[in-house]
Amino acid sequence: MTNLKKIRWFLGISALAMIFFAGCAEKGPILLDIGYPVPEGKPAAAGKVIVGVSSFRDERGKPESVIGIRTIPSALQNDLVVQGTVSGLVAASLKDALKARGFTVKDVPAWDLTAEGMKTEGIRLLFGGVIRKLWLESTAVSLKTHVAASVQLRIVAGDPADGKIVKTLNVESSVEQDVLYSPSNLEDALSQALGGAIDQIFNDDDLKKKLQ
Repeated sequence: MTNLKKIRWFLGISALAMIFFAGCAEKGPILLDIGYPVPEGKPAAAGKVIVGVSSFRDERGKPESVIGIRTIPSALQNDLVVQGTVSGLVAASLKDALKARGFTVKDVPAWDLTAEGMKTEGIRLLFGGVIRKLWLESTAVSLKTHVAASVQLRIVAGDPADGKIVKTLNVESSVEQDVLYSPSNLEDALSQALGGAIDQIFNDDDLKKKLQ
């Protein structure tokens, strides 16, 4: 291939790429469906242990429904959002993780994460926490999209019967990959990061004992 042909070929590919990305442009926020990816083959818990889950406190410093941003080469940006709030998303995902392991889950009123603030009766363990980071960045690169998802949570678990905090855990997880752009690929990346953080709760020895 001569240099002139190479230049023409490169310009042609570049033009196609520009058309492709222009076609991918969207107006307004992009709604994503994020949730806990239930692992396969998880054994159910022995007995019907009742666990309470309180709402999470969102300390990300972001609008309560915004979970990230999408950027394309034209510098156009779209907010990535969820239906409802990030606080509700994390609480619902933790409930799904507990249910997947055979626990009975009970909604409880907002908890201030102190031993004195636990008012709930009839549950083995109470979960609440703080969302420090839950964010997804989607950046168009060449003909693919670079996706970076990151989740950082502070999980607090208390025993209402004893009136004591059982454990405070800082958990985090991230996913970074190059994919073809689609809302489902963005959803998968952040769902995996969220699931990876939540799953760390069930690896803690102190919590394992309380949940038996």
